Amino acid sequence: MKRLVITMIIKMFAESILITTIIGAVIGVLGYVNKWDSSITYSNAFFLAGCLIIIAGASSRLSAGRDWENFQLLNAESFRNMSSGERAEYIINASSSLRLVILGSLSGILLMLISAIAAKIS
Repeated sequence: MKRLVITMIIKMFAESILITTIIGAVIGVLGYVNKWDSSITYSNAFFLAGCLIIIAGASSRLSAGRDWENFQLLNAESFRNMSSGERAEYIINASSSLRLVILGSLSGILLMLISAIAAKIS
């Protein structure tokens, strides 16, 4: 069981680093095209991207939790043996997992760390 958890944690960090690398490359290309000449401009771009990634991850879970009331009225054969609470939990888990929140938070924190490093470079 510990091996499975460790494997999932490593995969989560790898995905977070991949997302951070892709976003960093996009910011680098934007900076090159727009001829950004100061490290503060790059720092601001990385910080803004980090904030947006954290907000996107958190809001995906929040919006999935709020929409469960619409699905409560859903009457289907596959939900026949489930209570309304089980049905709501199933729909929330199917539409957005906690994984997105963790992935967004990790990627956002990495981007903010890159922002702090870029601000120190003169």
